[in-house]
Amino acid sequence: MKYTAAIAAVAGLAAASPIEKRQALNYVQNYNGNLANFAYNEAAGTYTASWNNPGDFVVGLGWTTGAPRNIVFSGTYTTSASSYYAVYGWLNNPLTEYYIVEDYSYNPCNGATQVGTVTSDGSSYNICKHTQVNQPSIVGTSTFGQYFSVRANKRTSGTVTVANHFNAWKASGFQPGDYNYQVFAVEAFGGTGSASVSVSDGGSGSTSPTSAAPTTAKPTSAAPTSAAPTSSASPPPSGACSALYGQCGGQGWNGPTCCAAGSTCKVGNPYYSQCL
Repeated sequence: MKYTAAIAAVAGLAAASPIEKRQALNYVQNYNGNLANFAYNEAAGTYTASWNNPGDFVVGLGWTTGAPRNIVFSGTYTTSASSYYAVYGWLNNPLTEYYIVEDYSYNPCNGATQVGTVTSDGSSYNICKHTQVNQPSIVGTSTFGQYFSVRANKRTSGTVTVANHFNAWKASGFQPGDYNYQVFAVEAFGGTGSASVSVSDGGSGSTSPTSAAPTTAKPTSAAPTSAAPTSSASPPPSGACSALYGQCGGQGWNGPTCCAAGSTCKVGNPYYSQCL
């Protein structure tokens, strides 16, 4: 998993209705988190990461089911190369990976097809798309589409109006609805850096973004792919179900695939499923 996900109109940030229900965080994204010294407090909605020339990792906090929600984020983020600070998520059908990139040291649109722009949350974003062929995904090795919005005016705090990006991407074939997880994440596949991040749900809604006419460009190199992670975790005793937050599946996993009462096995990436 690698590359990709923000929004409020030029007129200003949309305020959520007082009766809108905010959803508590209920998902931990921990793909090769050991490479980033990943530490988190899910109840508080905070996490930290620091890295030094790692293999690919993606870490963050969010929700088991994505939505066109407003995601509030704040923190610090420094990076020397090959990293994103972004909303990140997946659709189940059609299988799709997406990013709304708020800050970065590698621009994923350099390796993708430019399809337009959207103005949201006080900045324009370049929109691009790419097709990954026979690459790792939430359902194993597969071919799937990727969508990116990359912010022109980088920032480390604010609100991402996700609905604005979903609506803008529709013109290029994005089909929202069948959501898998959605997080505010840090990803890196090289360089050095650190991050300290706070995440929360700001409600739902869109702010009628303005979109420029689509552009066409030939894709260049494909976005980087992630290597298969290794795991040092030991499975629970034979016949037992995994405890809350324990591993319950993934390529190469020989432990239980059931979860203790009150939790469900949720796919995080092709190599790691977790009881949540």
